[in-house]
Amino acid sequence: MHYHQKTIKQKVQISGKGLHTNRQIDMTLCPGSINSGIWFLRTDKPGNKPVKVTSQNVSDTILATTVGQGPESVSTIEHFMSALGCLGINNLFIEINGPETPVFDGSSLPWIELLRNAGLRTLNSLRPYYAVRRPFEMTLGDKMIAMVPDHELVIDFTIDFPGFIQNQRKSFTFTENGFVSDISPARTFCLLSDVEKMQAAGKALGGGLDNAVVVSGNGIILNREGLRFPDECVRHKILDFYGDMTLAEAPILGRFTVVKSGHSLNHKFLATILNTPGLLELVTPTRVPGETYVSLVSPSPALNAAWAN
Repeated sequence: MHYHQKTIKQKVQISGKGLHTNRQIDMTLCPGSINSGIWFLRTDKPGNKPVKVTSQNVSDTILATTVGQGPESVSTIEHFMSALGCLGINNLFIEINGPETPVFDGSSLPWIELLRNAGLRTLNSLRPYYAVRRPFEMTLGDKMIAMVPDHELVIDFTIDFPGFIQNQRKSFTFTENGFVSDISPARTFCLLSDVEKMQAAGKALGGGLDNAVVVSGNGIILNREGLRFPDECVRHKILDFYGDMTLAEAPILGRFTVVKSGHSLNHKFLATILNTPGLLELVTPTRVPGETYVSLVSPSPALNAAWAN
């Protein structure tokens, strides 16, 4: 858990191919100030206004998470956002000259490496977090997300696909190092037949074996190097879910049980828990373990005592 707000030390420029557009995308990441949040500005359209990355600004969840509307929108942000969440970066201004972030290898590890190379700056302000206060469950057909209170972030995810992938389940308790080693390298995945359908519909035009795990109809992995983990697919779903939850703008501490969910249900669930009184409590810690000073006052002294211990 990251106790302080963070940004990067210096401006950094990044280029890469977009997954759905196959366009070369250039991004410039600029340090942000305390409480500024995460913002995108599309520089390829004159007169665009910046879009803040929040749950309220999610405009599309088909195959990816999109924030903003029309020429100001930015899509396929979930891998990038999971990297920001992992490193505790919550203040950043991003200039981007296209409609989606680069896909790189289909995981969030390249983003983490790029951000670490840019250098991280700890800001002189403690970071609020959401504590789950009451259990809550949402279902959509055979998909489900449930949460219960916990002093850590735990994600227990189950997927079930026909053919090679089949049923996979993994429980992950968040730590930065654990996310970097066990979750961030997991790549997005799809069936070869789905790629062909998406490309026929004008999607996934930049998709290929260099940025996704692709499985043939008879269950053969087409990537020459094979899988990075035996359960790489469910690990990537944890990556996506975590990236989507960062749009709460503050970390959420609780235990999540997730079954077969995707971006659409993730964001419907997030919007519901953020807007339903009593499910979450926004807490600012009064004390950081290992530090002696006292800072802002929390609405819940009991939760702060648990946090400090």
